[in-house]
Amino acid sequence: MRLVNIKIQNYRLLINAELQVDENTTLIVGRNNTAKTSCVELIDKVLKNKVLSYDDFPLIKRKYAYILLAQFMRNKLSFEKLCEKFPITSIDFIVDYSLDDPNMNLGALAPFIIDVDVDSTTAIIHVEYSIKISEESLRTMFESCFSENGNFSCKLEDVRDVCMANFSKLFGLNIYAVNPKDDKERQLKDYKELTNLFPFYTIPAERMLGENGDHSSNSLGTLISSYFSVDVENLDPKVVDEVKELRKVVEEANINIQRQSNELLGNIVNKAVGFGYPNAEELQLGVNTRLQIDDQIKDKTELTYTSNVIGESLPSSHNGLGYKNLIKIEFMLADFAEKTKQGNLACIPLLFIEEPESHMHPQMQQTFASYLEKFLDEISDVHIQTFLTSHSAHIANTIDFSQIRYAQKTAKGVIYKNLNTFAKTNSANLDFIKKYLTLSRCDLFFADKIIFVEGASERLLLPDMIEKCNKEGLFDSKKYKLPAQYYALIEIGGAYASKFIPFVNFLGIPCLILTDIDSIKNGKSALVSEGDSTSNATLKWWVRRVKELSEDDAINLSDVIALTSEQRTIEKCHVEFQVKENELCGRSLEEAIINVNRTQYNLTGTIAEADLKFAEKSKTDFALNLVCDNPEYIVPKYIKDGLVWLNEQNVLV
Repeated sequence: MRLVNIKIQNYRLLINAELQVDENTTLIVGRNNTAKTSCVELIDKVLKNKVLSYDDFPLIKRKYAYILLAQFMRNKLSFEKLCEKFPITSIDFIVDYSLDDPNMNLGALAPFIIDVDVDSTTAIIHVEYSIKISEESLRTMFESCFSENGNFSCKLEDVRDVCMANFSKLFGLNIYAVNPKDDKERQLKDYKELTNLFPFYTIPAERMLGENGDHSSNSLGTLISSYFSVDVENLDPKVVDEVKELRKVVEEANINIQRQSNELLGNIVNKAVGFGYPNAEELQLGVNTRLQIDDQIKDKTELTYTSNVIGESLPSSHNGLGYKNLIKIEFMLADFAEKTKQGNLACIPLLFIEEPESHMHPQMQQTFASYLEKFLDEISDVHIQTFLTSHSAHIANTIDFSQIRYAQKTAKGVIYKNLNTFAKTNSANLDFIKKYLTLSRCDLFFADKIIFVEGASERLLLPDMIEKCNKEGLFDSKKYKLPAQYYALIEIGGAYASKFIPFVNFLGIPCLILTDIDSIKNGKSALVSEGDSTSNATLKWWVRRVKELSEDDAINLSDVIALTSEQRTIEKCHVEFQVKENELCGRSLEEAIINVNRTQYNLTGTIAEADLKFAEKSKTDFALNLVCDNPEYIVPKYIKDGLVWLNEQNVLV
């Protein structure tokens, strides 16, 4: 059995969100403040029976909640209707047990299977923070919102203030088993039944590395504690012999040191105490020490790094933070694995690791992501489903495409997009996208906006061109201008940008494509004024989509040039290419730059398109020389137009 789906309502930015859960690892990615961790934080809250705080309640639902409370206080809404209409916070766990042996004991899931259909293999657990306060207590709580004449105040601010002060008192946690065939049929369940089903363990991003001997932050001490408390049959077979020997040594040492210390300290006390006591008529003083070496081992054991040179060692603090972070995670995973083994019922352990990339260099991040599932399989006999959140492109590019969930922030709340859904409907370009994301360090998942460029020249020049456009005031229509927005600059080439367009539109990220017009005549490179078509695959793809042409239809250069500003936009993507300036049009970025900066390239008098031809050997040298030697250069119009379009795009949809 496994968790296959999670549905959340009214928790922070998650108004009506659904997270499809992978059988093994679910990686949640997205730009900042897109509720990547909120889903798992709500799981943590309900599985640990924490109160719902005022800050957890979504902003866009608060005014409606205040209005309902005000109507209730004015007796325009009954208490029953208030409870029915109030936008409560809830989470649904959908479990699939179709792969289990029908004769197998379903363990902790059994209490949540309430339908009688033998063919049903789905269980639904509904957990909600519903109104728990009584009608009388609720009225008493909001009495402060009454004016002196006994009428309820019309100020919603007063209702808000009472809610802020008493929010945690309003709601209680209720757990239900829901009939998947009839969602109105529910059975109330105990909190213990929920926690038995979902053992939950979190490894937060801020991990204390526990090297000061403090047991509360010492993960090694926590692991060692289990070696003294767990039954031998529940220990990992690889360490059981050593643990038995350790227990024997500690037990013998405890007995010996306690006997000897009692005797010696007793003699010391009897000889040190004066004033005629004790005497032969009275009981003699004695000492009984209660020493437990295993406690010292737990609290005072820490990692060291041992050299081959005469057994010298260095403290763990002398090692890099990346290694310490990795070791910390491994110990915490081992601790969770040991705890799951001790359960008597079949269950669904859930593990959450937040931003594991802390302090790790790229290769270490990739190694961690590659071997996480294998490591969990080795240390645990119980299948663990893992949730990861990350801002690391290296981890995102290592995890399988089908396991990634993209958190998209919309005006109506955050939604989780399953990349496997895209994969099933866009198989043609999927292999290319996977390989590109794997081979390149791509920040596509973490950007507010994307700029696809042809090659090295654009990649080097675009940041400087954006600053130039900003100084010209081209971005002044927005409070937060393009230079302050989180855009990703991705070098992809005109031949491949079109393969990414459906994917970018699926993610809903505003995307600008800056490409070359690449005019040709009879299949060979030609001046724009003489060309009859284009060799640019992206532009041909674009014209076919706009004009609804088949893949076999020829694309005329005139069709490309005639594209209007509206036709250059498909959903969230916009394309720009060289246009005529100073009566001429270059066919590449370099020619477009030369065209609008003629004096810098010694072009005077009457010139023709042929004079714009790029003759240098290196496009990279051309870009660097332009920035270094001619810092006052003019930015071509097509690039300005594209950047202005991108600046105007709203991130929220």
